[in-house]
Amino acid sequence: MKRLKGKIALITGGNRGIGEAIALRFLEEGAEVAIFGRKEEDNRKVIEKGNKLEKGRIRAYRVDVSSDEEVKKAVKQVKEDFGQIDILVNNAGICRLSKSFEELEDRNWEEMLSVNLYGVIHTTRAVIPFLKERGGKIITIASLAGEVGGIATAADYVASKAALQGTTKSLARELGPSGINVNAIAPGFVKTQMTEKMNINLSSIPLRKVAEPEDIAGAAAFLASDDARLITGTTLDVNGGLYMN
Repeated sequence: MKRLKGKIALITGGNRGIGEAIALRFLEEGAEVAIFGRKEEDNRKVIEKGNKLEKGRIRAYRVDVSSDEEVKKAVKQVKEDFGQIDILVNNAGICRLSKSFEELEDRNWEEMLSVNLYGVIHTTRAVIPFLKERGGKIITIASLAGEVGGIATAADYVASKAALQGTTKSLARELGPSGINVNAIAPGFVKTQMTEKMNINLSSIPLRKVAEPEDIAGAAAFLASDDARLITGTTLDVNGGLYMN
C-alpha cells in the first residue's frame, strides 16, 4: 500500500544512514522525494538507489542546513521543481561521543547547535509557508539522549536533541490550526556511521536488538501518513525498550 502517493517529501541529511533509509522508504510508499545533503558523492549514491526503486522521483540538493541562506534558496528551488511540499523530515545532524562538560568549548557548542538545532529552525521556518497551503507533516529526528541526559554522547549533543522535543510541542500547538502535524522520533542506538565506535551493551536493551535505519524509516512513514492524522506534538520512541516513557 502506497500511503504517501501524491505527496512531496523533503528530507534533510537524506544521503546516508537514517535519512537515506527514510528517503527510500518514502519512495516505496509512493512519495516523490527531495533530499538535502552536504556531500555530493553521498547525494549521488542515494539518487542511484532511489532511481532503481522509482526512477525520476528523487532529487538531491547540496545544502548545509546550518546556513539559513542556503536553506532558503534550496527550499524555494524544491518548491519550483516539485510544485509543492507536503512532508518535512528534519534529520540532518552531527554527533559527538562522550566528552566532559568542562572540556566542551564554545566552538564545540556552536558547531553542534548550528546543525542539530539551527538546522531544524532554518529548514522548518522556510517550509512552513508551503505546508500552510494545504496542510502537511513535520517530523524531526530527536534522540534518546535528549530524554535521558545522554548515554554515550556529550552534553552539547544532548542539549541540541532535548531542545528539539520542546520545539516540536510548541510548533504542534502553533501549526495545528493550519492542518500541520508536528512530531518527533527519538531513536536509541541505531546501526549507522555515528554509532560505529560505540560499545553497545545489548543486555541493557529489553529486546536485545540495535535498531536498523529502516526501523526509524518505518516510524517516519507512519507519522507521515494519514494513519497518524490525529497524532501531533508527540515523540515516538524507537529504542527496543531501552527507555520507556
